[in-house]
Amino acid sequence: MSIRAGVDTGGTFTDLVLYDESSGEIRMSKVSSTPGEPSRAVFDSFAKAGLSTSDISYFVHGTTVATNALIERRGANVALLTTDGFRDILRIQRVTRPNHFDLHWVKPRHFVPRAHCVGVRERVLRDGSVLIPLDEPALRAEIEHLRDGGDIDAIGVSYLFSFVNPDHELRTRELIAELWPEAHVSLSHEVLPRWREYERTSTTVLDAYLKPLMGSYMSRLEKECDERGIDQLLILRSNGGVMTPAKAKEQPVALVRSGPSGGIMASASLGRRLALGDLIACDMGGTSFEACLLPGSEPAFTNLEELEYGVPIALTMVDARAIGAGGGSLAWVDPAGILKVGPRSAGADPGPACYGRGGTQATVTDANVVLGRLAPEFLLAGDLELGIDAAQAAIDELAGVLGLSRDRVAQGIVDVANSNMAQALRLVSTDRGYDPRGSTLVAYGGAGPLHACELARALQMKQVVVPLYPGAFSAFGALLADTRFDYTQTRWMRMSRLDVEAARDVFAALEQRAADDFRAEGFSEAPQLVRSIDMRYVGQNWELNVAMPGGELTADDFAAATELFEAEHERFYGYSIPGEELEMLTFNVAAVGTRHTVELPRLERGGRPEPVARRPVTFGVEDGPVETAVYRRDDFGAGAEVAGPAVIGQVDATTLLPPGASARVDDYGNLVIAI
Repeated sequence: MSIRAGVDTGGTFTDLVLYDESSGEIRMSKVSSTPGEPSRAVFDSFAKAGLSTSDISYFVHGTTVATNALIERRGANVALLTTDGFRDILRIQRVTRPNHFDLHWVKPRHFVPRAHCVGVRERVLRDGSVLIPLDEPALRAEIEHLRDGGDIDAIGVSYLFSFVNPDHELRTRELIAELWPEAHVSLSHEVLPRWREYERTSTTVLDAYLKPLMGSYMSRLEKECDERGIDQLLILRSNGGVMTPAKAKEQPVALVRSGPSGGIMASASLGRRLALGDLIACDMGGTSFEACLLPGSEPAFTNLEELEYGVPIALTMVDARAIGAGGGSLAWVDPAGILKVGPRSAGADPGPACYGRGGTQATVTDANVVLGRLAPEFLLAGDLELGIDAAQAAIDELAGVLGLSRDRVAQGIVDVANSNMAQALRLVSTDRGYDPRGSTLVAYGGAGPLHACELARALQMKQVVVPLYPGAFSAFGALLADTRFDYTQTRWMRMSRLDVEAARDVFAALEQRAADDFRAEGFSEAPQLVRSIDMRYVGQNWELNVAMPGGELTADDFAAATELFEAEHERFYGYSIPGEELEMLTFNVAAVGTRHTVELPRLERGGRPEPVARRPVTFGVEDGPVETAVYRRDDFGAGAEVAGPAVIGQVDATTLLPPGASARVDDYGNLVIAI
């Protein structure tokens, strides 16, 4: 058999999507995540689907293991080797702060104690020339001191201007291998060969921090896949592409947004297939909520991601904003008596109170159960019965603290969660100069379709699309992912002193690296290459990314790039300065190789199905409960239409149609909702 599998491991559930190449059939399963042993849930999902793993020819794994390790700070003990005089770079960080008027704000603690930050006597200048040679005797002594201390697992090496001349970093790795071969090492010129020493150092340290943990996880996963007869294992990375486990071990920081990128790639594919134009993708799972803008149904990317304020991860990754707002987000009352929701979550264990696994605190899911929005006719993940009494008890406890009725508190929890999520949607749209009103909201995740219509109304959006398997959409995106690598190299160049030949050489070097890496990944054909340059006006502190054409570049191409930059500057900042001097800082190449395609089966035509039940659902406390039809989504055929109010249930998610909304089913089984 030729079956391809995509798995997304979330904080609460692990999702599996199977695609049978011979029949075109798509199946899914959903199981509770096992945070202490993530791979167990992966293979539990195969067992639940009734599939022998020996039938799987291709397996793509999207994982949150790296993200959770950083958030929970349970990675390796790391030391930092940096240029003498810069050992405090992680302490100093940047001068910015999230709130200029908050006198109590404290900079986040970075991942390396000061005692483990070591200044190394060496200095390379910005042109790559060596001012101070590497002091090898002193470096040997420092390596031995760190080794003999007994509490260091990994070393990040980040010297000034190593991205121009990496000789000192390469020699440092040789010395570490000689004196301490079991140490894990990350070199900044390999992790992030671009300027801004703090961002480069931070990203390198985080890479080293993850290396022992992710190396062990990848090795266990590889071994188990091999024992179970799975032919090919690939890992979904933060830029929406896939890579081999060997590559993931080399650069584990590239997996920080592994999980969310699957849903974004699937949203892009859906938008192109249905010609939806501009999209905003929103993924509400059990633990978090992610939002991403897709102009023209193409994903946006960023290298300005931060783990938390002031702790950057400057690799290229899908530009998704994440907040702690999921079905399992806990509701609580602050000292001022104000209702809050998140960011803490009940997670997979114990989960919301209604799961019956020992949870007692009220969550967003419990609030939806109390309001009747989650129908007990549908078992969560196919086998989990929602406990209404337990949900009511959890809400009642909070209601006692607030002095309000049960329904009022439940509605308040949903409203606060919706407000938080709507703000995340604005961060990726209006805050970046895009008007969301003409965009389509693609809602997925186990809880996304339950809140989608209310979020669309908050942003005055007119259309929502809920995919066929919304709760497993990120796992489906893993199946669609191509192999993608992003290459970057800083090279300063002013437009008035343009050296076209030098620019060609930089791109040629990056493209040669791409060709080498894709051969190592098993590709016989050359990858598709997309060029861009980070530009700014001279004197600015931040750059904008400008697309560049393929082929042999000419001066005219750079003149066109100037016009593109000014148009983007106008959109992003609201003004431009035609004729002002420009400088180019960083050259970028994205290389993409297509592995597989998935042909979606068309749904058979069908009329409007009959409701399986009717129940009171509260859409607003002031209006009281509304008698609402409950439908089973599996009963819908292509062309079926239903008007709100309605609850549409399926094994992996529930879609809520409030009064005034209507839905139709397209040829591929997607729900297209008009607000």
